[in-house]
Amino acid sequence: MFEDADLTALLKQWMRQDKLGFLAIATEKRNIPLVEITEIVDRFCRETREELPALASSDDMNVRVALIRRFLTENLKFIGIAKRHLTIYDFGKILNRVVGPAQGDGKLGGKAAGLILAARILKRKAAGNPMIESIRTPKTWYITSDGIYNFLRHNSLEDLWSLKFSPIEEVRQTFPYLEQVFKNSFFSPEMFQQVQFAMDDLGEGPLIVRSSSLLEDSEGMAFSGKYRSLFLANKGTREERLEALVDAVCEVYASVFGPDPIQYRAERGLLDFVEEMGIIIQKVVGRQVGNYFFPAFAGVAFSHNEYRWSPRLKREDGIVRMVAGLGTRAVDRLGSDFPFMMSPGQPNLRVNVTPDQVSYYAQNYMDVINLETGRFETLAVEEILRSAGDDYPLLEQIVSVLEDGFLKKAMKGMVSAHKDDLVVTFAGLVDRTDFVPQIRTVLAILQEALGTSVDLEFAHDGSNLYLLQCRPQSRMEDEGKIQIPSKVPFDHKIFSASKFITNGFVEGIRYIVYVDPEEYRNIPDLADLLAIADAVNRLNGILPRRKFILMGPGRWGSRGDVTLGVGITYSGINNTQLLVEIARKKGNYVPDLSFGTHFFQDLVEAKIHYLALYPDDEGNIFNEDFLRNSPSILTQLVPEHIRLEKAVRVIDIDKVFPGCQLDVVMDGEKDRALGYVRPLSEH
Repeated sequence: MFEDADLTALLKQWMRQDKLGFLAIATEKRNIPLVEITEIVDRFCRETREELPALASSDDMNVRVALIRRFLTENLKFIGIAKRHLTIYDFGKILNRVVGPAQGDGKLGGKAAGLILAARILKRKAAGNPMIESIRTPKTWYITSDGIYNFLRHNSLEDLWSLKFSPIEEVRQTFPYLEQVFKNSFFSPEMFQQVQFAMDDLGEGPLIVRSSSLLEDSEGMAFSGKYRSLFLANKGTREERLEALVDAVCEVYASVFGPDPIQYRAERGLLDFVEEMGIIIQKVVGRQVGNYFFPAFAGVAFSHNEYRWSPRLKREDGIVRMVAGLGTRAVDRLGSDFPFMMSPGQPNLRVNVTPDQVSYYAQNYMDVINLETGRFETLAVEEILRSAGDDYPLLEQIVSVLEDGFLKKAMKGMVSAHKDDLVVTFAGLVDRTDFVPQIRTVLAILQEALGTSVDLEFAHDGSNLYLLQCRPQSRMEDEGKIQIPSKVPFDHKIFSASKFITNGFVEGIRYIVYVDPEEYRNIPDLADLLAIADAVNRLNGILPRRKFILMGPGRWGSRGDVTLGVGITYSGINNTQLLVEIARKKGNYVPDLSFGTHFFQDLVEAKIHYLALYPDDEGNIFNEDFLRNSPSILTQLVPEHIRLEKAVRVIDIDKVFPGCQLDVVMDGEKDRALGYVRPLSEH
């Protein structure tokens, strides 16, 4: 028997469910237009209260799954996790900030999906946890992935989809022209009006326009740095701001047809997949200081540490890579500048220990938005600190004072940017604030909820930590226990290493592409340095895939100063099996521990191993005579680069050691690696 009150409540629930049945019915429709589903979800949210169940639990779960599939992804693993965290009311809030063709059925893309889910997981875990309660996400608008179809159709550019099947060299040559075509094209009136509304809602102040393609940020396919992200000062008249925003969206659309993403997709068998491009328009985290806008600091964090700088570090201790100012310098390889790295599991085990090391490997430049010129700029840290003075947010937590060869922690009110020699060390942030336990907690919560190690982007405005991105972390497959052979003849040993080593076994190598560090250092002509990158790029396309390794000075793929390393992109190294960076004391070539950069993510996802060599360190082997004096077949492969034959050498192992191949064994547990020549008969 029901009590009267229970029966009344049951009847009310049945009536409410009958009244709201339209939602469950509507979401069962496939490819429901954006305008229709937005109106239905909005109506549901207006007619119900989030704290009172409006649907039976089974109906509620069915609607959640339908909305996740409609707007976020068809991936069953993601849906299985997201349905436990995202509610109908969450979608009600999201859809109020979505731009797209009214009759379209596009999604929000991978980057948007990852951030939306991570933010909701943290919000649910925040109750009673002060570490998490203060974490925020920036105000964001989304353009659906089918917006690019609308754009291409409106400008009669649909035939461009076939470009991805063209030879990669043709794509590379065509792309600069293609970018200009996109930037001189127009939005349809429908999309143009919606973008205006989004801009007005976001208001003035810096914005970032980010890619969010359907494949992006999925497990094993991060597409790190493949598509454009653009900062906008968002200052000036409304017309000027709108023109800049539309121009930025067009540039992100154009990047779908760039050589790097097309090469990346081709390697993964994804060319036949139509890569729709969603867009995220986001307020930039930070504050105005004088004429500049920037966060106090920003960076990336990983719950799994692939490259340890101390045997006391465990893989699960994670790693944080961060910089003062905009986080771009944390994910790019840049000239002679260095980010700060720290393991949140063991923050006191630093990469650099002595004051000299900390000062030398410190950040020297900052990326900022100049509000006066409206441009993204790179300025010396010293210049920013002098300009900002005490107005720099969290100054005493970010810098230390170098005095008489010692580093002293900065104290509030006792730091002078004009008088003191300041070094970006983040010592105060690590030792005197809750940042380390906070980021450690965030990584642990998201890893547990998502069931995989995670990769985050974050920024801090001086008051709060903001989550900017969350995706599964790309990792090399575990190759099990590795043992370095003990009976290799000395004259068969080519090189050895003892720093920053992860487990790996590279075998069956026939060719070594060797860029001589000394020759590279002595090249005065920028054109010749760029020609070396071109030669390597061509060799990458000619030599048998995974049958060669690349060896050379400094930081490969560095953005900016090519004198410090071969200036090449992902599509120029994608066929190698191992990338070796050489640091000689007589040159200014210091391999950056690149873990966390877009460049490193490319290596991991492509299963390309990485090794840093320090030939001048005691106990290491470096057979320079073999590398410099063995016969080279460069001119047979790329005769147009004959003038580079001293700087770039291609060694055919079989011609120097008939019947042999090169193997490289890397033991991450003992921090030892050995590259040696082995007869094919031995295995």
